[in-house]
Amino acid sequence: MNDSELLAFSNILYDSRSENAKTIIAFQECVKRNIDKGNSLYRLGVSYIENGESETGIEKLEESIKINPKNFKAYFNIGAVCYDTRQFEKSIKFYKKSLEIEPNNDASYYGIALSEYVLNEIKSSKENCEKALQLNPNNENARLLIAKY
Repeated sequence: MNDSELLAFSNILYDSRSENAKTIIAFQECVKRNIDKGNSLYRLGVSYIENGESETGIEKLEESIKINPKNFKAYFNIGAVCYDTRQFEKSIKFYKKSLEIEPNNDASYYGIALSEYVLNEIKSSKENCEKALQLNPNNENARLLIAKY
């Protein structure tokens, strides 16, 4: 399989979201061959996360950021996975990095607010939750969280 066929095949597997083990193997080969490396690392990281291998997934996302430091999705996904794995300070750090790229992203503000809430940083959590709602009054998660203050 040539490089463009491998990348196309890998992307089809990724988009199907049904065979993470095969997707991982395909994107590992893309990375090995240096095919669209930043995006291949990003998709490899997401595939690891979806396969339940969060730590390896985060490592691959961090590698993708080294190649493409403006990859909002990589920062955002690391923030979300860190929250899910109870690494709240790290979650906040990566959500804040995502905001440097997309400063009007309500979901990032909500992610920060949620981690701060768990860390009992209530004042800051409320402020970030309010920012999320200013940007998107329909953010149901932020609405539910702000009701807890």
